[in-house]
Amino acid sequence: MPIAKRIGVLQLLTSRSFRLAAPLAVVVASGCTGVLGPEGEAAPAPEAECSATPALAKPRIWRLTNTQLANTLRDEFDLQPAALSNLPNEARLDGFANQAAELRVAPLLAEVYFALGEELGAHALKNPDKFGIACDVATLAPGSCLDGFVAKTGQKLWRRPLSATELTSFSALFAKTAAQGEGPAGGVKSVVQALLMSPSSLHRTELGTVKDTGAVTPLTDHEIASALSYLLWDSAPDAELTALADQGKLRDRTVILAQAQRLFEARDKAAPAMNHFFEQWLELENLSKSVKDASVFPMATPELAADLREELRLLTNSVLFDAGADRRFDSLFSGTYAFVNERTAPLYGLSGVTGDAMVRRELDPTERRGIFTSLPFLWGHSHSQDTGLVGRGAYVRAEVLCHRVPLPPGGVPNAGQFAEPGATGRQRLGIHASPGCAVCHKLFDGIGFALESYDAIGRYRTTDQGQEIDASGSLPLPSEENALPGIVFSNFVEMVDELAQKPDVYGCFAQQFAAYASGYDLPELDACEKERLVDEFARSQHTIDQLVLSVIASPSFIDRRN
Repeated sequence: MPIAKRIGVLQLLTSRSFRLAAPLAVVVASGCTGVLGPEGEAAPAPEAECSATPALAKPRIWRLTNTQLANTLRDEFDLQPAALSNLPNEARLDGFANQAAELRVAPLLAEVYFALGEELGAHALKNPDKFGIACDVATLAPGSCLDGFVAKTGQKLWRRPLSATELTSFSALFAKTAAQGEGPAGGVKSVVQALLMSPSSLHRTELGTVKDTGAVTPLTDHEIASALSYLLWDSAPDAELTALADQGKLRDRTVILAQAQRLFEARDKAAPAMNHFFEQWLELENLSKSVKDASVFPMATPELAADLREELRLLTNSVLFDAGADRRFDSLFSGTYAFVNERTAPLYGLSGVTGDAMVRRELDPTERRGIFTSLPFLWGHSHSQDTGLVGRGAYVRAEVLCHRVPLPPGGVPNAGQFAEPGATGRQRLGIHASPGCAVCHKLFDGIGFALESYDAIGRYRTTDQGQEIDASGSLPLPSEENALPGIVFSNFVEMVDELAQKPDVYGCFAQQFAAYASGYDLPELDACEKERLVDEFARSQHTIDQLVLSVIASPSFIDRRN
């Protein structure tokens, strides 16, 4: 769709004419009795009162993620420092790894940043042109060449022009360190390291220009440029986006949306960024490290696990970036194809595929439906020997239906000890029918039972422990206030087909992307803003790039309230 037409569609979508019957993200603070009444009846959910004046998020600073920092150094300086491998993993329990509130700078992380600064400084001496050093480093001294070096390197790392005061400060740092024994080379390294380790480099600012309490503070054009580029590319703004920021044009909504479309169409950068979002949403970031018991699954080699990560990448790209892609969430949720090679095809029951290259093949539609019956998802949401019935169901409930069920209280016994040897997964979890367990487990065990048709490495099966699998179940829906029984199905494919007719999955996906884009956890998102995005996503027929534009059209994308 042409840019002008997409922007026109977006402007039409912003006129909301209906409200969801109930919020799609019902978050339980403690105990499932907050979701269901004491006898199991659905408890009514309060409806948000949305005014014409949008609620604005607060100003903040937001540390770059490990991926964003690595991409920035690669794109701006053509450097992939060895110290990147020492970056500690970003912790996450609920939500995404880029949650601003969780991105702190602990001592270990600061040490890695120091090492990165040393590598970047050494890189500057070997590649002076990439750092704006237009003279011989040996002759570098306070003056125009030093100012040019500080200004260009600072612009790349801070994503905005440095002020005259800042230029003077770094010029003084150069002179001081150069005089301490290492000469101009030492001065260059010190300036580069100081620029990198500054909060202006390691953090994105979303502060605007107004400090008054309660006032709206417009974000600067350079803050908006960073918001666009780190959302869509996981990297720093390019030359075109930076030039528009320098010209003060990025507060024009038409310009912002046109730039968002341009960045999204740049597959080489947009595809990895969106792949990263999907890996996190599906909780498959560590798929290639997922280990299966070799005595049970001898075919489950590290090479096979790596194949599945590649399959996931190709699958999401086929929906979003390949020629002819419709970019609709429906294609991801309900598709009946996969990308396979000689190692993975047999797991789908396919024959005639040879070689390492991944090729697209249609799957049996009676057995497979969408990404949640794909090998990557099923493999990643299983234990080393078993399927992880409860975990699979709880994941779908929390991350696909946006209804987080709290963890059980301490001292809950292992359900397996109540089952006979050789019991099926459903039989082992028979204890969940007891009143104390059922209040929570009836919300998601049905999903896990349906997924028992797929073993721990994703193969379709009809028996478990020599007994026929009963994949039937029911699923109460948040959009129906979790009234029992909800949708009823005989297997997971039927469940997907039923869910495809309901608003829950689509509304949840819209909210999940909004949470990822904003760096907030789902419960922190403004209820009216979530409602707007859900409405617009539905009206766009679940088009994912339209969802991206809707998020960028949020009032908080360019303004904040102190």
